[in-house]
This record gives sequence, C-alpha cells and structure tokens, in this order.
Amino acid sequence: MTGDPAILFLTKYGRRGPSSRYRVLQYVPSLETRGFRCDVRSLHDDSYLEALFAGTGRSILYHAYRFRERARAVAAARGYAAVFVQKELAPGAPPVLERRLAASGVPVVHDIDDAIHLRYEESRNPLARRFLAGKIPEALSLASVVLAGNEYLASYASRWNPRTLLFPTVVDPAKYEAARRTARGTADVSGGAAPVVVWIGTPDAARFIDECRDALREASARRPFILRVVGAPAVAASFPGAESVPWSEETEAETLARSDIGIMPLPVNEWTKGKCGLKVLQYMASGLPVVASPTGGADRIVAHGETGFLARTRGEWVERLVALLERPELRRTMGERGAARVREAWSLDLWAPRMAEVLSRCVRGEGIEGLEW
Repeated sequence: MTGDPAILFLTKYGRRGPSSRYRVLQYVPSLETRGFRCDVRSLHDDSYLEALFAGTGRSILYHAYRFRERARAVAAARGYAAVFVQKELAPGAPPVLERRLAASGVPVVHDIDDAIHLRYEESRNPLARRFLAGKIPEALSLASVVLAGNEYLASYASRWNPRTLLFPTVVDPAKYEAARRTARGTADVSGGAAPVVVWIGTPDAARFIDECRDALREASARRPFILRVVGAPAVAASFPGAESVPWSEETEAETLARSDIGIMPLPVNEWTKGKCGLKVLQYMASGLPVVASPTGGADRIVAHGETGFLARTRGEWVERLVALLERPELRRTMGERGAARVREAWSLDLWAPRMAEVLSRCVRGEGIEGLEW
C-alpha cells in the first residue's frame, strides 16, 4: 500500500457519544496532519442516542440496517492500512464480525474504555451469559494491539492479549483554558452569589447522582449552593432549586468555566472500575476542584487534598463539599493545581503523537515493545 496510510475507524457513536468523541474523534485532526487518512464510520448515528436518552429506543429494522452497514465496513477493511475498533463491532451479537476482520489480515487496534465484558458475563439473560461471555476475550485476543483506558481494563485485557497498552482518556486543555479566559465563575469571593456545584454527563449516567443526593442536601443546608446539572434535565428536576443546562459540545467548556466545584459520584463496583474519569478531567481542565468517589478513574487522576477530594461515605462527601464551599481560596488553589496536572499527564497534545505512533507501528507490522508511557 502506497501513499498516506488510510485508517478505518469503526466507532460505536458519532460526536454525540462521549466515548467516541474522546477516544477517537478528537484525534482525527492531529492524525491527518501527520499524514494519515482517516475514515470514521459509526455504528449508531446521533439519533440513536437521542432516542435512547428519551427512553424510546429504536426499531428492530434500525438495528438490522446498522448491522448490515457495519458488516459492509468490515468487508471493506482490506482497502485500509489498519482498522481501529472502538468498544466492539456489534453489541449483543456473537463475534462473527471480529472473526471476519481478523481473517482479512489487516492490523487491528481494539480500544476499550468500559468494562464491556461485564455486559455479557453478568447479564440477566442466561443465553447471553452462556453464548456471549467469551465474546470480548476473543475479540481482544484477535487484535494486533489493545488500547485500554485505565489500569483495571489493561489488567483485564492483558489476560487475553499481551499486546495491551494503557492509553488513558484525555482532554484538550486549550479548549477549557480558552473558556476560562472568557467566562467568570460564580465563586462567592466577596460573599456575593452562591457557589455552583456542577455535574456533567448523559441522562443514562445521571442515575449516579443519587449516590450523593443526601450529602448534597446536607451540605446545602450548611452552606447554600446552586447545583448545576448539565445534560440530564429529568434528574435536575428532582433536585429542588437545581439548574438544568442542556449539553452541547460547543458550550460545555464555558458552562464548566462558570462553575466552582465539579462532582463525580459513583458506586464502587466492578463496572465503575472500568470508567476512565472523563468528568474529572473536564472539571480539572476547567480549573475546578473535584469531589469524587474513589473509583471510575478518579482514584488515579485526583491528587487527594491537592486537586480535590475523594469521598466514599456520606459524611466524607458532606465534609469535603463544605470545606470547598466555605473556602474560595482553597477552590482556586486546588483548581489551578488540577489544571496543571491535566496539562502534564492527560493532555491531547501529549497523547496525540502517541496515538500516531501506535498506528504507525501497526501499519508497519511492528510490535509495541517499549511503548510504555
């Protein structure tokens, strides 16, 4: 194959899906400047997520059509220098497409940023447990390289494929720093407006706010604040006085820049261990101190007591929220440290060349030895 190497990216979602946006799409401009030709084909269009979040879902005909399109993309793989698979090729289906892709002989990079194996291993459907529990292990074993979003996922993937690299989810600090320069937070430095505690995410993930609902109420009784919920209007409505902000890619950085404290409550279990801390990275890049559960990537990203706090119990959530609510200077100091920490270790500028190196090695048929960052 001559000329610029063409890479086929088979994502699960389009730009509406955070995992596809941050694990794949944000890298495309940088890869193209480095000489790659990027062809991105998503399994689902944005209307799928809109219907999912609205609780309506899509028809069987829709899923049959999307599966057919995905099968066609796999059939076209031989025309590319490498294929990048995000999550899995066809959720809920046996690994038929993964086998076809492997048979094509084209190098495959398989990216995981969730504990997707648990959907089958712990499914309530006995048929899924019986016939699909081995799907993700097989798919990973067939890949030329596996990119895992955190240590938990890397440890899991390494059981099935020794060619596994830890490749964290990252953000573009420049986007958030620009928003900070043009937007002022509502921090009550002079005793004015109430501080804003913000949560950002999808309607599906908003159920996790219940993990700290009582703590939020208690902290608010001790030090009033505004709860800002971005992207989940139904959950915002369940908190008296909460502010609901629609999510958009164009305004998310400015919305965070106008906030004061970011929260990421999660239950501690095997599923959340596979989360990669995107919310925490967004908050920290925005110069916000963080209060987060000690899972979902936060246990590695947050420097406890320096860039924010980890909180497991209701009492810890209340204590650490109130400490930040009452001390604007502490918020500012922790926020600046967090922004610097993101620039140093979780920056797109740092990881985009590494993505290019992984793809280049795959195209050349080389191994990943020495690629430990």
